[in-house]
Amino acid sequence: MVCQMELTSHLLTTSSFDKVSTNEMSLAADLISSTPDNSLAQFYKGFYSLGLLNKWNNTGTERYWLVPLKKGTQLEVIRKISNRDQILCLITTPQARKSGQNYRQR
Repeated sequence: MVCQMELTSHLLTTSSFDKVSTNEMSLAADLISSTPDNSLAQFYKGFYSLGLLNKWNNTGTERYWLVPLKKGTQLEVIRKISNRDQILCLITTPQARKSGQNYRQR
C-alpha cells in the first residue's frame, strides 16, 4: 500500500493497493496521474528510482519531489539554500539513459 497525503490537513487524498509481492515503486507510479500540479511530493530513502522521480517531475506542471540523498549519488549542486539544503541535478548512469526514459540534459 502507498498513500498520498495533503500535509496541512493530514487527509489521505489517494492510495494504491496490490498484492504483498508488488513493489512499492510500482504502486507509487500509480499515484502519478492523480498528483496535483504545483505540488511537492516527499519520499523516503527507499523510493530512490530515477525513472520514478523523473516521471513524477515530468508529468503535469510544477511537480517537485524531495528525497533523502543516497550515499554515493552522482550529482551537481545547482544552488545552495542553507547549510543542509541544496537544489541538485542528479547525474544519470549510462544504464538509466539506456532505459528509454526521457531525461533532461543539462
